[in-house]
Amino acid sequence: MLDPCNPNNSTIREALKQLRFPIIVGVAGDSGSGKTTFSNGIRRLIGSDLVSTICTDGYHKENREQRQQSGRLPLDPEANHLDVLAQHLERLTQGKSIEVPIYNHGTGQFDPPETLSPTPIIVVEGLHVLYPQFLPFLDFSLYVDPDRQVKWDWKWERDVKKRGHKAEALEQEMLQREAAFVRWIDAQKIDANVVVQVGHSQLEDLLPTRFADTQAAKGYRVSLILEPTLMPLPSLSIPLDLAAMLELNKPAFLLAAVPFRYWGRTAIAVHIDGNLAPQTISELEQYIVGCTGIPLQEAVPQENYEKVSATSFAQLLIAWRFLAQVQQNLGVEDALH
Repeated sequence: MLDPCNPNNSTIREALKQLRFPIIVGVAGDSGSGKTTFSNGIRRLIGSDLVSTICTDGYHKENREQRQQSGRLPLDPEANHLDVLAQHLERLTQGKSIEVPIYNHGTGQFDPPETLSPTPIIVVEGLHVLYPQFLPFLDFSLYVDPDRQVKWDWKWERDVKKRGHKAEALEQEMLQREAAFVRWIDAQKIDANVVVQVGHSQLEDLLPTRFADTQAAKGYRVSLILEPTLMPLPSLSIPLDLAAMLELNKPAFLLAAVPFRYWGRTAIAVHIDGNLAPQTISELEQYIVGCTGIPLQEAVPQENYEKVSATSFAQLLIAWRFLAQVQQNLGVEDALH
């Protein structure tokens, strides 16, 4: 088994480059739920040159204008070419190239398809990625499940401010989508290796009165429901200065890990709330980057809604959990040679 903290920092990157078949990561969740935000940790730690991404919006059967006329929502699996997606995933697992359909969120139309030749790691993001027919092709799966209000805030910020959608039409669509989400999307979390739950901070509930810093209550809490790994995770120490915790200018933060049963499976719930000091996140990322040999300049720029350190810390933990799957795949490849 490869050690990600081997003194030869290029070991994992060099081994990934030698893979005959890609490691495929499936990331599912509702539109605007933060799928790219939380999968970005994998891109940062592995290096963007070794990771490619497929957005499954291109597999919709209808463009925006056609959906307005038909009244069909893309959450409906029948409104998507899921059979084509399955064929494409099968080809990728065989190391073959595919023609990825592209949906342009700016125009609401389909752009010409783009050729994708397999990279060592392929991240597939979309509404239905963890459906049963796709699971055999996935090596690692992530489901992003923000609270209703957080999801509304993020989708509003993205679709209105970034994509130029009309606010009134977007609100009506979001209301229509809620029943469809429960019917066609939500159950996918049952099969995920990691489930990401996001809500507004609850640190204020722990206080007898109120925060000294009124900004402290405006962050997020992130809960990671992690499926235990088949092999031990490499050690990761959190830089924590106990003396600094007693300083008034330090941000409020909570970290807890609780074993429990989740949909009939044994899991670990890691709860993160509040804000770590920025230097803590920076030290963690540099430590992991040093272990894996990925240069810092390969990091993917943060999205605008990556506002709080709890989110950044969750990204690192997801990527650290993913490294166990990388080790397992690399070990299988070695055994085949």
